[in-house]
Amino acid sequence: MVKFKYNHKKCDLPYDPAELRPTKCLKCLDICPKSLLMFIPLKEKDKDGAPVRFEIHMIFKSYADKFCPDCMKCVDICPSQAIDISF
Repeated sequence: MVKFKYNHKKCDLPYDPAELRPTKCLKCLDICPKSLLMFIPLKEKDKDGAPVRFEIHMIFKSYADKFCPDCMKCVDICPSQAIDISF
């Protein structure tokens, strides 16, 4: 069973108002060969109602065993070592 862990304390994904989304890093999203990772906003909002930060999540967690290629590319590319995957 694939277990995806993300440590938001190690990886800060602030909201970029010019792009209307986080733009810092996101290397893990780009490198995943199956596009299984996505960012979601945290509940904390700024004075204008925009998310302050985001977190990385694996989509289709219930199907991760079927779709995750076990390549560990997301773990290897993360400069802040915020991602851990175990099998």
